[in-house]
Amino acid sequence: MSHPDYRLNLRPLGTPRGTSSLAGPRGVGASPGDKKSKSKTIRGKKKSIFETYLCKEDVSEGLKRGTLIQGILRINPKKFHEAFIPSPDGDRDIFIDGVVARNRALNGDLVVVNLLPEEQWKVIKPESNDKETEGAYESDLPEELCGSHLLQQSLKGYNDSPDVIIEAQFDDSDSEDGHGNAQNALVDGVKKLSVCVHEKGKEDAGAPVTEDENTFMSQDTRALPEKSLQRSAKVVYILEKKHSRAATGFLKLLADKNSELFRKYALFSPSDHRVPRIYVPLKDCPQDFVTRPKDYANTLFICRIVDWKEDSNFALGQLAKSLGQAGEIEPETEGILTEYGVDFSDFSSEVLECLPQGLPWTIPPEEFSKRRDLRKDCVFTIDPSTARDLDDALSCKPVADGNFEVGVHIADVSYFVPEGSSLDKVAAERATSVYLVQKVVPMLPRLLCEELCSLNPMTDKLTFSVIWTLTPKGKILSEWFGQTIIRSCTKLSYEHAQSMIEGPTRKIPEKELPPVSPEHTSEEVRQAVLNLHGIAKELRQQRFADGALRLDQSAGSAAMAHGPSRSTACGILPADRGTNLSPLHQQADSQPLRHQGNPLMHS
Repeated sequence: MSHPDYRLNLRPLGTPRGTSSLAGPRGVGASPGDKKSKSKTIRGKKKSIFETYLCKEDVSEGLKRGTLIQGILRINPKKFHEAFIPSPDGDRDIFIDGVVARNRALNGDLVVVNLLPEEQWKVIKPESNDKETEGAYESDLPEELCGSHLLQQSLKGYNDSPDVIIEAQFDDSDSEDGHGNAQNALVDGVKKLSVCVHEKGKEDAGAPVTEDENTFMSQDTRALPEKSLQRSAKVVYILEKKHSRAATGFLKLLADKNSELFRKYALFSPSDHRVPRIYVPLKDCPQDFVTRPKDYANTLFICRIVDWKEDSNFALGQLAKSLGQAGEIEPETEGILTEYGVDFSDFSSEVLECLPQGLPWTIPPEEFSKRRDLRKDCVFTIDPSTARDLDDALSCKPVADGNFEVGVHIADVSYFVPEGSSLDKVAAERATSVYLVQKVVPMLPRLLCEELCSLNPMTDKLTFSVIWTLTPKGKILSEWFGQTIIRSCTKLSYEHAQSMIEGPTRKIPEKELPPVSPEHTSEEVRQAVLNLHGIAKELRQQRFADGALRLDQSAGSAAMAHGPSRSTACGILPADRGTNLSPLHQQADSQPLRHQGNPLMHS
């Protein structure tokens, strides 16, 4: 985008919006380690770009008294000068405007904020309704300056804080060359656009003001209806740096080859605009980067922020590694995992030594005296046909009075993960398995997931079970929770179970079914599936009778959302691994169990 008198790019990775365009003699803030380079305001006073954080004692006292508020910082990925934290009273989110107000906090950080005076709160246009994050003062400014505005000040507020910071996002050349051309262009442009600066409560008579600008700049916001204001705040402390401080992006040389910075640093431009630009020492860069920078124009790097000083627009970081060519699946995947702090390294030998070394592993005799033995029951698993970690199983046994004993059996992983062990600590740090399009980053070693704890058919396994006595209508008569030992008789796929449900009277040929242990028959398994489905239908019907909401979607959208679609006859939903609770589980108020991907158990 251009303007007849100057050029101002908002979206390229230039100086983050909300930082002072007039900071420092070179327009890019203080250089790392350069004490002579200090930010300046319009009046020439020396002043840091960011405020010094409060001390822990003041933060603690402020939180107790309610003068300070804490919350998780969320930065708008499309308008990265906008950030929010949740309001403690559940009302509209608290608005944090610009990089300066964020005070070096990054997305996801647990921050402490101080509310600004009411006259500096964000004005919400009445007609915006569901677009409350759009400020009234942005709508009529030229597109080149959308979101680039004078720091909100009340008429009275100028006496206390006379310095005005003009926020802008420069293009690459302006933000890196270390000269003041961009400053002059911005100031001239602002003057030409007639953006009025009030000083000491008086209007500049020579600067015309548009109606909307006058409304924003001069109207006493305290007279506006309460619903048209959004509380605004600034960050005064970071309680916990939840953001990994790592980012993927690209390296480039600084524009001014004669500057001292050029001989010491390169500039790292993160792909995520919510992360600031970073100075990285040239010694971290490839040896031929300075002489052949174009060779690395499409190379993806990982950089970690190590410091971000109060007097610098840009952070200081260390280049971690080169990932490879941008756009390729593996480098991009590794970059995503690193940015989000996902530990995808191999498990150490110390961790693996916590698991049984001799395979195949057998259950110790003492466990049989501690657990309920269910090995003779007809227990089976239902999972995707390609699944290797079978972590849950089902059973449904009719009893003499016409009711059913329904069991859900979960692999007892805790037996292999002693509290306080190296394996326990690693699992606690990882917290969950991470599923990507083409790979899985497991929380626990594959030996445990796919062998020791996988409920493979015709093998004794340790489980934790819940067993209900249910009527055919799904009413719970009794329930039992405890440690068990099972022996799954077969491994059904979703397709097997669905074919049984869709053809309840049709006998499925043995060749179409997986092997079944000699103690049980395929007919016994089929009948158990049908009984479970009958109970599930009753429970589902009761849920809707009690007021549950049903959201139907077309077959096309279902396929897009859940992959290859299966029949939705009788209310069987497409499998959505790890997101649906069994209707049987939902009937048990105590300790509901999460059931993953079972077409019988979806409600």
